Amino acid sequence: MNRHMSSPLLPLLLLMLFTATPAAAGDRDAQAGVEGLLAPQTLLGGVVRDGDISLVFDHLRATMAAAAAGREAPAMPGPLISRIDEAGSELRQRGTLLGLALSYTAERALREVLREFTTAPRAAE
Repeated sequence: MNRHMSSPLLPLLLLMLFTATPAAAGDRDAQAGVEGLLAPQTLLGGVVRDGDISLVFDHLRATMAAAAAGREAPAMPGPLISRIDEAGSELRQRGTLLGLALSYTAERALREVLREFTTAPRAAE
């Protein structure tokens, strides 16, 4: 991810973008924006690359071969450590965005339930 885009405000700006559209749509389901964030393409797209899979499985095979021979597992290779760090940073940002979106949606839903509860006519006792 571009270092200029790593601002702590980025998740907030993205949250506003994803939640503003469903709110403005009126009759549209308020959770539609959150469901889009839950899609695997949104959560993981662009984070895990084809080469990353090779790095992981190469290390896994080396570790299994060492275990089978009774040797200590090899150290994780530098490129794999770098990719894990990069992907972890990106996934933390996406997870924060998702958490913010979910909390916003839950708050809106709870407020709606409370509004309906307090305005519903009471049955005669």
